[in-house]
Amino acid sequence: MKFSTLKHKFGILLCGTCLTMSMGLMVSCDDDDTAQAVVVTADPFDPSKPVLITGFTPENGGYQDQIIIKGSNFGNDKTMVDLRIGGKKAVIVNVLSDKLYAYVPSGAFTGEVELTITDANGNTHYVKADKIFKYDPKTVVGSLCGYRNENDDQGEVWGSFDICCGFRDAGCMAFDPLYPERLYIAYDRGEGFVAELDLDKREYTRIMSANKFQNQRLRNIAFSKDNKYMLVSTDRADHELHSTSVWIVTRNADGTFSDRSSIQPLVAYKQCNGVAVHPVNGEVYFNSYENGQLFRMELQDYFDAINGITLDPDGEPVKWTGYKEDGAFKELFRIMDPSYEFQITIHPTGDYAYITVINRNYILRTDYDWDKEEFTTPYVIAGYNEGGSGSYADGVGTSARFAHPYQGVFVKNPDYVGKRADEYDYYLADRLNFCVRYITPDGLVRTYAGRSTSSNGNIWGTEDGDLRQAARFRDVSGIAYDEADDRFYVLDDVNHRIRTIGKEDAGSNTGTDKPSPDPEPESGN
Repeated sequence: MKFSTLKHKFGILLCGTCLTMSMGLMVSCDDDDTAQAVVVTADPFDPSKPVLITGFTPENGGYQDQIIIKGSNFGNDKTMVDLRIGGKKAVIVNVLSDKLYAYVPSGAFTGEVELTITDANGNTHYVKADKIFKYDPKTVVGSLCGYRNENDDQGEVWGSFDICCGFRDAGCMAFDPLYPERLYIAYDRGEGFVAELDLDKREYTRIMSANKFQNQRLRNIAFSKDNKYMLVSTDRADHELHSTSVWIVTRNADGTFSDRSSIQPLVAYKQCNGVAVHPVNGEVYFNSYENGQLFRMELQDYFDAINGITLDPDGEPVKWTGYKEDGAFKELFRIMDPSYEFQITIHPTGDYAYITVINRNYILRTDYDWDKEEFTTPYVIAGYNEGGSGSYADGVGTSARFAHPYQGVFVKNPDYVGKRADEYDYYLADRLNFCVRYITPDGLVRTYAGRSTSSNGNIWGTEDGDLRQAARFRDVSGIAYDEADDRFYVLDDVNHRIRTIGKEDAGSNTGTDKPSPDPEPESGN
């Protein structure tokens, strides 16, 4: 095999066993595939001679791509050399008089290639390349807002993305279908509340307080088919059979949601884990931790009752209780594992839904019966019922392994359009595996972002950058997808941040900040 690519040559030249500071040996291969030693000289910088840049290769690329700057009088001490591409400082790996080996920095959009060498007397020698490097934005992990200090006592601060912090609890996220710049978070904590990230104003706000939901844990958010109402699921105590499981929130006159909104009980059961609305027919589904039940209700039944349309046998208006025994909802089925948390995510077509069983580390599929307008008995599509904190493995179907898979979202894959019946992959936050995974329609599970070990050997961390080579998360829970911007938003709650996954732009943060303290996880893999 011949080492014909830039990557192979670059890797050889950077090998510590092949190169010394003043003279190194480069291993190459001849036409007979026989390794040979080539002497590479590296003269020191001469301040009496000009520094020249004659070219660079490749002439285009993206963040963390390898680049070789060609020229003369670069010297042999990389500590004396400063390389800027598009005004951003590049990481220099080595200098060999007429060649400089480096990595393309993030955000190098303008593409100027500039080199500054500082000599022994402190004098600087500057040169700028005639050509412009064409910067190709990459899909990378970034940080939108939030931070964690050394003492983890930053608390919760509301306001601009530049100062806000918190994000310290697991939660689920949802975009407002009428106002796509508004991203909501329902926090799963003892006194859960709803917060809003306004992506246009770049502000973080608490919009609905815990006492509006009787200070219970909030599990997730959904919207009615007409998008007029927000549905919020809450988890209540074991003995409270008639405690509110799902609340219905009416928009204010200006289209917002807030503590001023009408917030009323919709259905009453106990230990709810999630709520979802069928995108075509509009019926509501919610579940219970109690015996792994999935329930179905008609939202119109609620409106008919509160508007006095539903009458009892005596002709009197029926009061809406939201109770099962009063016909508010019916049980469809029970999953194989009662007393474990799960959430339901319905496919955009309505043809099926995934049931993510958080505590048992697998995912079920339930198909939709269009005649009965309800979901049918589910079956395992990915993962394995192993319990505990789970484990990690990419694979197909039950050979894949998860560790507390949390929220998921269906995302259309452009490569499938017109070629497959199902055009969507399913992306999910794999909480205790500290990463974002995806599942293809065939049940193939792959890791999309996170778990890099490029820094200190840990698979958890705060680093932004290349999806697999640099980026790391901690206990991720919520995930949402902005189709218009082709960008994911991830609640990285142990790191107390909102992370992004998308194409770099001029305002993105892809690893230029100092990472936060990186404590050992309490559990996970």
